[in-house]
Amino acid sequence: MPGPIIHFPTEEEQQATLDEFAREMQRVKERKESVPPDKLNEALETITDYLKTGWSTGGGRRLRQFVWSLWNGFHLINLYDLSSGLNGRLTDAVIVVFNAAMVDALSEDQKRRVLKESGEFARWEQASTGIPEDEDVLYPPFPMSTDGLRRVANSAEHSDRRIEQQRRAEQDREAADE
Repeated sequence: MPGPIIHFPTEEEQQATLDEFAREMQRVKERKESVPPDKLNEALETITDYLKTGWSTGGGRRLRQFVWSLWNGFHLINLYDLSSGLNGRLTDAVIVVFNAAMVDALSEDQKRRVLKESGEFARWEQASTGIPEDEDVLYPPFPMSTDGLRRVANSAEHSDRRIEQQRRAEQDREAADE
């Protein structure tokens, strides 16, 4: 029985692949440059300035969840809540910052600066005081009650079980077909 057939790309195929890679890298560069740095800095300053004094308002809660989710990806954020709960100026700032994050034009230093200058890092430190090491610091607080979080966790657990049962059933069907 012959072994697998190995296809070695021709010079033209290799060049075509390299050309496509170069075009994709150019598109990445163009997307990244599509966010004007001055517009991004203005948006970051708008969010930072608002969080300095308005962090405890409804809009502040939404912005805190947004900036923390960009920082570490841990925080849940309801995009409907975010989109319907900010004034026009803050909405515009979020759009610019989100766009920058999506095209990789938002740096870690910029995120860190917003969290530091707005007082968010200090508020996180204060919230983490006295929290046992085996617990996560829930900051900013979730927009859901403890009971709501329990229901979500329970539903997620049941969903995981159903998915696992479906996966096993599919594997059993595939094994029976062999």
